[in-house]
Amino acid sequence: MEEWNTFETFDQENEKKKKRRTWIACGVIALLLLCAACAVGGTGILALFSPPQNLNVTIIAQPEVTAGEAFDLEVRLQNNGNRPITISSISLPKSELITVLASSPASQGQTDLGDKIEYTFSLPLAPGETRAVSFRLRASGSGKYSGEIEVWVGTHASYHPFQIALQAAPTEAAPSTIEALSRSVVQIIALVDVNGEEIEGWSGSGTIISSDGLILTNAHVVLSDRYYKVKKLLVALTTSADRPPERKYFAEVMQADEALDIAVIRIHQDLSGNPVDRTTLRLPAARLGDSDALQLGDPLIIIGYPGIGGETITVTRGEVAGFTSESGVGNRAFIKTSATIAGGNSGGMAANAKGELIGIPTQVGAGETGNVVDCRPLADTNRDGQIDDRDACVPVGGFLNALRPIRLAMPYIEAARRGEVNFVEKTPEETPLTSSGREIFRDDFSSSRSGWPSGGDQDYQVGYAAGAYSIRVKSKNILAWATHDTQFTDGEITVEARVMDSVGDGEYGIICRYQDAGNFYFFLISEDGYFSIQKFEKNEQQILFDWEHLTGIDPAGPNRITAICVGNKLQLAVNDYILATAYDDSFQSGNIGLIAGTFSAPGLRVTFDNLVVKER
Repeated sequence: MEEWNTFETFDQENEKKKKRRTWIACGVIALLLLCAACAVGGTGILALFSPPQNLNVTIIAQPEVTAGEAFDLEVRLQNNGNRPITISSISLPKSELITVLASSPASQGQTDLGDKIEYTFSLPLAPGETRAVSFRLRASGSGKYSGEIEVWVGTHASYHPFQIALQAAPTEAAPSTIEALSRSVVQIIALVDVNGEEIEGWSGSGTIISSDGLILTNAHVVLSDRYYKVKKLLVALTTSADRPPERKYFAEVMQADEALDIAVIRIHQDLSGNPVDRTTLRLPAARLGDSDALQLGDPLIIIGYPGIGGETITVTRGEVAGFTSESGVGNRAFIKTSATIAGGNSGGMAANAKGELIGIPTQVGAGETGNVVDCRPLADTNRDGQIDDRDACVPVGGFLNALRPIRLAMPYIEAARRGEVNFVEKTPEETPLTSSGREIFRDDFSSSRSGWPSGGDQDYQVGYAAGAYSIRVKSKNILAWATHDTQFTDGEITVEARVMDSVGDGEYGIICRYQDAGNFYFFLISEDGYFSIQKFEKNEQQILFDWEHLTGIDPAGPNRITAICVGNKLQLAVNDYILATAYDDSFQSGNIGLIAGTFSAPGLRVTFDNLVVKER
């Protein structure tokens, strides 16, 4: 009992101490509150514990989000009072399932408070003004993201509960999803002008991105090139997986960027040429996804019309194999994929596992050999009087199986939705030419005995003329050239060229590593401002660098042309700027030469002067 009384006495004394400390603490708090009241006025004590007056807060977010998906959480703020207020901070619950990517407007800083993250702002709100703070988030797993969002105005806070369900990402799209996706994919047929006749030139694929007829595709599918002028774009809709697409409409180009190879076209006529009421089309549009959310190994679905192996729609599966950077575009300029994409799929759909459009098949090859399978039918490029597999094949792209991410297309999609029309030409990269090396040959053509041939026939004439060297092409669809016995392995050839008799689209340039009439490299510029690197190998013409346009090429000239052949690297410079680079190891050495050619019109005459050859 005594022992119990000892404890009882101790407990009673301890209780007195507790009460004493409580009264002391209350006195301190009361003193602080009294000081605060003096500082802010008679209502200061109540204000310290009250929420912000006249501030209305609304939380806007989608109720369900799939893991891996980026989404927005918007905090909408409205000042319903008659005095200005300033939002000082907003706090979000902290969760392992959520990553905060950014805020708009950007916060001035953030503080980890353990169970929440506080984002500092200084957002003034005038009386009656509404502003929104948007947080860009990404879900990294499944579960619930919930809690209270705190909005602070100085020392006052308001608390707003919310909840977002985070769903697990599907491992692959269901068959019903793929069926629905295929309905959004169309075939696009370019009708081109050939000698005044409208014929089918080539075809590609596209994806419907709005129910009123906007279609996303590649620029090369819908734009004219040096050989063909596109007159109309025919759109064929997918109606069944086992039938060819049904030709239904004509479309017009709204937006195009040649460098990115992205275009947006819009349906505007039926097959009879009558205007279409786009509000009544109700086409099956694909949902747009977030290409920035893609990770290595994510599954991909490629859908399009291959152009080879049948006329029906084709589905190919693969996964994200990597990303490729590009100057001026960023680290995700291309999405590399393990899927083998057949030619004709250019411009079609690349979808993620959720069935969202995240990319556009743009650069295409076949297998590890890199053999190009996406080729356009071209003109009679080797001038043999017929178009066949001996003519040049123009490939799409520079490496195997790549997609342009949907992010790069968004500015053009938004502009097309606003009804804007704009074409962005591809601008060649111009690198100043730095010439060095020992000079091994020079010719100003003042002497007719400098080693160049003279002569010709009914199709061409070559020879010295008025202190220069002349190539006259008398017939259409003719390439004519002359060679000199100067031979080298690695070096550069420079010459000044001038068009004396124009035909509008004539071409002219330099030959290097000439073996014989069926084996050599040649570097061309044209009267209409294009340039290219090509070769003949075993009498077959091949384009090594496809024709690109440059406004700086003077049709009349003179133009200073330089061909550089060093190892397997071939470069073309015009007026002392390198415009084109290609790689080929077919020929290691050979003679030099000059070349000119015509297409649809005869009578081209080009003169060459001040030729210099240097070793490199």
